[in-house]
Amino acid sequence: MGAHPHDQAKVTITCSYDERLYIKMLAEKAHMNLSEFILSYLRKDFPVKAKVPNKKTLSAMKEAEEGGGIECDSIEDFWEKMGIDRSA
Repeated sequence: MGAHPHDQAKVTITCSYDERLYIKMLAEKAHMNLSEFILSYLRKDFPVKAKVPNKKTLSAMKEAEEGGGIECDSIEDFWEKMGIDRSA
């Protein structure tokens, strides 16, 4: 849910100097800037935008629903049908 520069807004958070230092230390420890750190806690509650599958994926889904495609009995069977030698 990355923002583009033209649709960003600034938010002010009021806290004590010590709280700000502590939050900055936590953000640094997480290898994030203050915005990333604070938003990382809030984003879990944001509504999720549904991702629409592309045409190729939709076509494959339709094929599978109609009984087409390749059926595999196990992961080993899948690798064999894909022509992949897992021991290589």
